[in-house]
Amino acid sequence: MVVGCALMAFVPARPAAAQWLPDEPISIAGGHFVLGAEIVATVAPDDPGFFNYTSYEYSAIRNFRIGVAAEIRANDYLQVLGEVRLDQGRVFEAYGLFVRIRPWPNRRFDLQAGRIPPAFGAMTRSAYGSGNLLVGQPLAYQYLLSIRPDALPASADDLLRMRGRGWRSSFPVGNRAPAPGLPMINTSRWDTGVQAHAVNGMFEWTGAVTVGSLSDPRLHDNNSGKQVVGRVVARPSPALAVAVSASQGSWLDRSFDAQAVTRPRQTAVGGDAEFSAGRILIRGEAIRSSWTMPEISAPLIDRPLVATSLLLEGRYKIAPGAYVAARGDRLDFSDIMGSRGRTPWDADVWRVELGGGYSVTRNILAKGAWQRNRRDGGRVPADSMVSAQVLYWF
Repeated sequence: MVVGCALMAFVPARPAAAQWLPDEPISIAGGHFVLGAEIVATVAPDDPGFFNYTSYEYSAIRNFRIGVAAEIRANDYLQVLGEVRLDQGRVFEAYGLFVRIRPWPNRRFDLQAGRIPPAFGAMTRSAYGSGNLLVGQPLAYQYLLSIRPDALPASADDLLRMRGRGWRSSFPVGNRAPAPGLPMINTSRWDTGVQAHAVNGMFEWTGAVTVGSLSDPRLHDNNSGKQVVGRVVARPSPALAVAVSASQGSWLDRSFDAQAVTRPRQTAVGGDAEFSAGRILIRGEAIRSSWTMPEISAPLIDRPLVATSLLLEGRYKIAPGAYVAARGDRLDFSDIMGSRGRTPWDADVWRVELGGGYSVTRNILAKGAWQRNRRDGGRVPADSMVSAQVLYWF
């Protein structure tokens, strides 16, 4: 009932006034310059447990974002694409900016270089905007863990003291100022590097080499290491897509090289599937990510820190332009040995989100959702909240 009221507040009758707004990308100079945009307004109450906090230090369900994307098409072989975003009225940056080269215009193969689209996982492209069935983002792509690239726990006890405190963690080695940690996969920005992408029959594959990592994509390299990432998608039928992803890359700042025998790595593997037929859409994904850490003081962190994500979501269209949706996901963490025994290195998290959406026009979508979060630790172990969102794009 609460979600329905939230939706109704944003769903007027289909207004004739909306017809003057652009409803498709603006094409100039015979298609050589194409401009598109997305405007998203999201409202929700305070999140005292910081379950929806992002690496940019704002809530993912309390935001006003403007994104403008452009494509400059020099010819059939060369395009320049980019997107700039303004979040919260204060975070402004080039989300993506890259050159695309198509050596053979008649083949589905291209090379991209610059701040490139992500290649790992199913939700990297649909965690935002109209691709997101609900208002909140999946835990693996948003929830902040306690680990940081610029600060280190000296011992296992230092890390365990920060369980459930990823929104503002602090450690004794490196930068001691409290600051947000890293998510498993960061969708707040794109990484910088080179990428190859191709489609051959029922298979689609993407491979990339970048300067950052899944948790910490970067514009400038911070450790002289590189990430290698790949994804393969199989579409045996129009209704079904199955994919696997893998990556490995350096994630810790170069200032810690003296503490590490080998360069610390983030290694991740994932599998996902999507089924869509008629009114039904179902998505599922499983990801395992690990981070190696330098061994500094006892009790030592002598094994990789492992996080596992499981997600299942679905949508059902109940009427033209209207749908209901649900998502359940969780994060689980491996145990480490502290002075008080074995304990998961971060607090396990569960999230359930229920809601729906209504298309006011073809490119204006209103959504509402109820979200329940629970965590095995932290200052606020559980909370519930409602949220509403309006999106306009062209």
